[in-house]
Amino acid sequence: MEEIVPALGAGIVSTFICNPLDTIRINYQLNKPINYTLRSLYRGLNYGIIAVPSFWAIYFPIYKKFKETSVPKPIAAYISCCTASTFTTPFWVLRQRLQTGKEIKNMTLIKCYNGLIPTYIVNLNFTVQIPVYEYLKDKTYNSTFNTFLNTAISKTIATCIFYPADTIRAKIRNGDSFKLKPKEYYRGISIYLIRSIPYHTTVFCTYEFIKNLI
Repeated sequence: MEEIVPALGAGIVSTFICNPLDTIRINYQLNKPINYTLRSLYRGLNYGIIAVPSFWAIYFPIYKKFKETSVPKPIAAYISCCTASTFTTPFWVLRQRLQTGKEIKNMTLIKCYNGLIPTYIVNLNFTVQIPVYEYLKDKTYNSTFNTFLNTAISKTIATCIFYPADTIRAKIRNGDSFKLKPKEYYRGISIYLIRSIPYHTTVFCTYEFIKNLI
């Protein structure tokens, strides 16, 4: 519970804060129009409130266990992330389809796992993000500002490397063709960073805050 409660809290807070940014990003990434109303920006929140907290509630305890057995941090981060993704992918897929105005009534379990392989590729960003974050964390004082800064730096570096795989995954989840021109693989990366930095910052800051309280 020492890891699960902070992880659930972090996931819930980050979902409510970042759902509008995530909706804008995914629609821009897929070149789809969006109606900027509050209702539209919070589409998919019902599945997001399941997917995001569940993901982190699985990720953090597994990552901690691996670190205690001296598994290298990049490997521990990657395995933990892939394990969490395997269990939560259906909720991420349903969330994205609602965010982009897609139908979900006829979604089968197999369709709910669309994009799982690209997800495993995207998860390689954790082999960069988490070690960089841990390194910066060890070099700085434990404060909210430093957590924000460390998360922003580590996420930006990882995103610049693995963003094309995220674009491919988004298209597969929506059932779209992913034949793209090279520059289109990075479509929406600026919005992704605008969304991802507060998202991951919220996750890690809330996680550390609740963990310190406990």
